[in-house]
Amino acid sequence: MKVHVEITDAIEPIGAGIGAILQVREVLRVLQQHELRPMDLQNKALFLAARIIELVGMAKGKAADELALKTLKSGKAWGKMQEIIKAQHGNPNIKSEQLELAKIKKEIKAEKDGRVKSIDMKVLNVVARTLGAPIDLKA
Repeated sequence: MKVHVEITDAIEPIGAGIGAILQVREVLRVLQQHELRPMDLQNKALFLAARIIELVGMAKGKAADELALKTLKSGKAWGKMQEIIKAQHGNPNIKSEQLELAKIKKEIKAEKDGRVKSIDMKVLNVVARTLGAPIDLKA
């Protein structure tokens, strides 16, 4: 068995959603190449996919990066996900907008322009779990 470890920065969240449904929505958007897809999630997924392509010997270096991108852009990755969804008796034609979100939500907007310098992921994790994630999929 080959094992390869990629250490990535987990200081900042990837995407904008916290909680199962929001994260699934973002994954669907990347796979479906939706205009609102989170590019940071797409980039990390492509990076990891290219490393897997290298690990199994399909391509190396830039060729692995290009194969990962081609697989995503061509719809082949989404097609494979549809097969997985269908095998689990789900709707393989689901669109990200069809996912039912929680009825209660609170949007917090910044009071001024700028950039968030840091986010304490441990605190966000506690908040998400307090709201019921991951058991309550709408949390």
